[in-house]
Amino acid sequence: MATLADRRTSAVRPKKAAEQAELERLRKKVARLEQEGAQKDAALDLMGKASALLQMISKSAD
Repeated sequence: MATLADRRTSAVRPKKAAEQAELERLRKKVARLEQEGAQKDAALDLMGKASALLQMISKSAD
């Protein structure tokens, strides 16, 4: 019966492959979210500058 044991799920076999895959997936997700955050920060900065410019134009037109 011992020869019929499934070695893929054996308690003896380390599960590093699954853990490594999960770590890689999470690292990619973190990198993607950091990039999205940086893009949003840049867009907000640009919108702030555009708003300030429009205010300056509006005041000079008065």
